[in-house]
Amino acid sequence: MTLLDTRLAPTIAPPLQPEAGPSGMGAVALRWVPAPQWDAVEEDWRRLAASAEGPVFLAPAFALAARAIDPQGLGAFIVTRDGAPIGLVAGRFGLAGTLFSLWTHPYAPSGGLMALPGEAATVMDALLADLARRGVAALHWPMADDASWGAVAPALGGHTVAVLDSHRRAVLITNAPPLAKDHRRLARRLAETGRLETVSTATGHDLDAALDAYLALEAQGWKGRAGTAMEGNIVTAGFFRAAVGGLARAGQARIDLTLHDGKPIAAGVVLRSGSRAWYWKTAYDEAFARFSPGLLLSHAIGEATLAEQGVALVDSCAVQGHPMIDRIWPERMAITSRLVAVRDGSPDWRFHAVVALKCGLTQAKARAKQLLKR
Repeated sequence: MTLLDTRLAPTIAPPLQPEAGPSGMGAVALRWVPAPQWDAVEEDWRRLAASAEGPVFLAPAFALAARAIDPQGLGAFIVTRDGAPIGLVAGRFGLAGTLFSLWTHPYAPSGGLMALPGEAATVMDALLADLARRGVAALHWPMADDASWGAVAPALGGHTVAVLDSHRRAVLITNAPPLAKDHRRLARRLAETGRLETVSTATGHDLDAALDAYLALEAQGWKGRAGTAMEGNIVTAGFFRAAVGGLARAGQARIDLTLHDGKPIAAGVVLRSGSRAWYWKTAYDEAFARFSPGLLLSHAIGEATLAEQGVALVDSCAVQGHPMIDRIWPERMAITSRLVAVRDGSPDWRFHAVVALKCGLTQAKARAKQLLKR
């Protein structure tokens, strides 16, 4: 892990009270809303999300469902200008109030904030000012892509930044290469075993049936054997149905299925927000594993999603070096986890202590994964 004492161009930290925005555009204020009270701000949240930029995992349909699986200490800062929301930052305090972490969880593989176009730096300014007032030493931003990080860079001048982890994730920005010869052969052989059909909720396939099909396929596979399939837990199953169902009804999610003689043998879930899409979940029937139905569907889903109007990038949501998606999606995007000193200038000992602790935890997790692979 590398500690970067990076000093961006110095900026003036905003005062703790609301102030006039850039070019006198209005007073900026911020308030904390605990997760149990999110329903009270849902209407404002939906209006903000309709025009804002940020990860789909902060869309209200997804976030309000996800709080059931990760509720402890969770809340969100609502940032307003002249009373109108311009941004939202979900997360939680930790380490006796010395740390604030942006919200990620096992079902949200991208960290970030939600902001109206051009307002991300203002939202970050307001967040850092409030955290400083509360005595927080470090802001933890896990799994940020370079575009999201760049949008808030003007607010980080003079703040020390420590990089905890960085890796490269498969994405689609341009059309994927055609399927390899071996994969085309597998597709032909699969077609020889029965009638194949690809259906999608985006083109009218029944949403509830598609939700059921995905959960069933996931439960039949290795996640079911490991006890981590969503269908095996009433909370995660309810979260999946509410989050994906809610997004799909708003035009922000689709489930594609490969049917073999009318029976689902592969499924993929795509979520969308703004110009970005996330290939969030995939599962397949292991009885057909020799034909790689998951890979074949993933290739088709990538092409179909990138062809949608306004989509500029499809995020695979996969770990680095994923054995399937890395073979068919050649482009990569940097994903970086960082700690930011809340106050500009030289950070105090508490920030360095948080860095040491987080680096130690990151190294321990990496070591544990290596041992498990032996």
